[in-house]
Amino acid sequence: MDSVLRALRGADIRLTVIVSIAHEGGQKGDPQQRLTGADVEELRRSLEALSGEGPLLRALRRPLTIEQLGRHRLGNLALASAAAAFGDYSRASIWLGEQLGIDGAVLPATIEPTRQQIEVVDQAAMLKRQRGRRRRVRKLRFVGDMTRSPDAAITAIEEADWVLLAPGALYRSVLPTAAVPDVSAALTRTCARVVWIANLEPDPLEGQNLNAIEHLLVLRMHGVRVDLVLHDESAALKFDSAELTKHGAESVSRALRSRTDPALHAPERLRAALSGLLSL
Repeated sequence: MDSVLRALRGADIRLTVIVSIAHEGGQKGDPQQRLTGADVEELRRSLEALSGEGPLLRALRRPLTIEQLGRHRLGNLALASAAAAFGDYSRASIWLGEQLGIDGAVLPATIEPTRQQIEVVDQAAMLKRQRGRRRRVRKLRFVGDMTRSPDAAITAIEEADWVLLAPGALYRSVLPTAAVPDVSAALTRTCARVVWIANLEPDPLEGQNLNAIEHLLVLRMHGVRVDLVLHDESAALKFDSAELTKHGAESVSRALRSRTDPALHAPERLRAALSGLLSL
């Protein structure tokens, strides 16, 4: 996500960033969530990525130690405090973005912090066809009924010219945002083209040994629309253009990898690719 936002910062576009504040069901004892009530890490990092360097940004990055609760970034605490004052994380994030002077808005995918769980399912027909054998795949689901999305987030998707699904951990970042029911429904009905900026390497923390096309199929299995896949043909996660076409997704291959870390997207390369694709 950070590389995408840095690539787009300063571009002449109206940018709305939507990120998850959900947490895994089994992590209720996490110190940050006990303190803030939500996983606000992506919210804070997105605000930072769109901000210019300044005293407030440097202060928000500072870690503080709170007795028995460990170290926390000041930005996480500021978001939690503002959310308590404003009544929700959406207005808190908008307010903090205004203080930082960002050009755009960063919004949570849900109004309330949600819990999510991952279960193993056998009914993964699309994945079974890929390797000619039965496959077990993990499916993310949201626990409880607090999954309503902010109106501003849904309006932004519906009125967008382009929607970008940023690279990131499939089950810890992408799906917890894009598979939220209101967000998924808005992606389905928007007139915008939905572009998935594919990961460059498998995530060792997520297991499953999914190949490149299976990442796309897992998104589809969760009801996430993808019209176009922006990928790097030299990456470890290697897409085949013909296979993408077969699955109804346009293929655009560009050099995206960082020269110093092949697992990361280089912001300058990503900016060049997106500038050509989106006509920025």
